[in-house]
Amino acid sequence: MSDVGSLWEALDEQLLPLLRRYRRNLASLQVDRKADNTLLSEADLATQTIIIETISRYFPGSRFVAEEDEAELPSSGEPTWIVDPIDGTSQFVSADGREFCSVVCLLDAGVPVAAYVLAPELGADRTPISIHWSGEVTANGQPAKQLAQSGRPRRASVTRSKDSAARKFETDLAEIGCVMKIRTTSQTLDMVRACIDLSAWTQAAEHQYDLFYRPDQKVWDGAAGIGLAIAMGRAATDGRGISPLPLGEQFLSQREPTFAETIAGDPDCVRWFVELLAEYRSG
Repeated sequence: MSDVGSLWEALDEQLLPLLRRYRRNLASLQVDRKADNTLLSEADLATQTIIIETISRYFPGSRFVAEEDEAELPSSGEPTWIVDPIDGTSQFVSADGREFCSVVCLLDAGVPVAAYVLAPELGADRTPISIHWSGEVTANGQPAKQLAQSGRPRRASVTRSKDSAARKFETDLAEIGCVMKIRTTSQTLDMVRACIDLSAWTQAAEHQYDLFYRPDQKVWDGAAGIGLAIAMGRAATDGRGISPLPLGEQFLSQREPTFAETIAGDPDCVRWFVELLAEYRSG
């Protein structure tokens, strides 16, 4: 897989101008709603096409598990790539939005072994941040910096649907002084910020997280983040503290492969949160 690093560089060259072009023309951007009420834009489809075509040039015969499947995608072959062309479409179609990214994750025997995350406007003054993982994890070409450890979560991404009720654990997190992010933007970016210190580029340390939690998470929203968490020495488990890996064939062949619960971040914080969830279940 020596060509993966070159693939990530090629995706940077292809996707950054494409996404910027669509962002400059939001007024004319075609946007629809999918059956689950999430947004689908023409930019999502164009970006996915570019990603798949670029990967296929470097790795002919690949298999793809991708969010937007209007086109017939190869459902067999090796290796397997998980693709989310734009994670955070609602942010992408809003002129004020900046929390969106393009995501690719490479699997080997169901285990993430490389990942790519391009956030075109996440940095200070809307500058791009590009995460490449292929052996080493880098952020904008520099070795990714680990986050400081924390016994209890100080900041947590525990997003939920707009109309859903608060959950019991939110009270517990508030009681220990944890600042919570509740509204969803990009799940992938929240997972990235739970395992990589991006403050040198974002100048916003308050947007880093010790803990990430999301129920019913689609595989294209979580696979890259799970892989990056493990690569950076963080933890990634399900709601019972068990690794979700490897991703089995039966799971990946579903129309929308979905993790029941995903927890990631500081190992001690993840352990504490898993124990908290266990108390609720036993009660």
